[in-house]
Amino acid sequence: MKTINKLMLLAVAGSVTVACNSSAPEEAVETKEAQEVATPETTSETYVAVTDGDEITWEGYKTFSGDNHYGTIQVTEGAFNVENGELVGGSFVIDMGSINSVDLAESPDMKGKLEGHLKSPDFFAVDSFPQATFEITQVKVAENDTTGATHHIDGNLTMRGITKNITVPAMVKMENGMIEFQTPEFVIDRSKWNVRFRSTSFAEFANVAKDKAIDNNIKLKVNLKAKNA
Repeated sequence: MKTINKLMLLAVAGSVTVACNSSAPEEAVETKEAQEVATPETTSETYVAVTDGDEITWEGYKTFSGDNHYGTIQVTEGAFNVENGELVGGSFVIDMGSINSVDLAESPDMKGKLEGHLKSPDFFAVDSFPQATFEITQVKVAENDTTGATHHIDGNLTMRGITKNITVPAMVKMENGMIEFQTPEFVIDRSKWNVRFRSTSFAEFANVAKDKAIDNNIKLKVNLKAKNA
């Protein structure tokens, strides 16, 4: 299996003072049960992910104020499968221990506190689930997509030991032995992966004060490159 860039995967505003005020994301992508991952044809080519940049970026919010935190996550490995010049599959591994809060870079104590909280059982339980994975289950050419996406990618996203299938838009470009795989901003609902802290979707936080509630929705953006193996 191979990885996703530092973008994806995810985190939300934690228990420290938030960075700035920004409008919270509105609608998450549809979340379905895990789907079967197709086995690549023996004739397919493999493009190995180049994991030397900020491949995944995240942004999380307080539900009612829109106050936010944002940062990056690293990808450790990944690959795309290409057949007849078309993307047909791939998989990625995300290092959840690499969660980085960019907005608190100038406040080391607060940065460390937030990152530690995001790695704790309240959020992504990194000690128990150090990696997240994304496995492509279907690739569809996008038609009349208003985000500029060339493809819609179905994939199984696994976090905290829970696998759900989501569809994300992507701009896929292949030339000179390289693949560029980028997404516009998209949103996932953390509660689908049992990330519970201060989510009013769960009974233990149903009565949390409005200024403490953290939105289920997390914005993500992926920027991956891969080269022909």
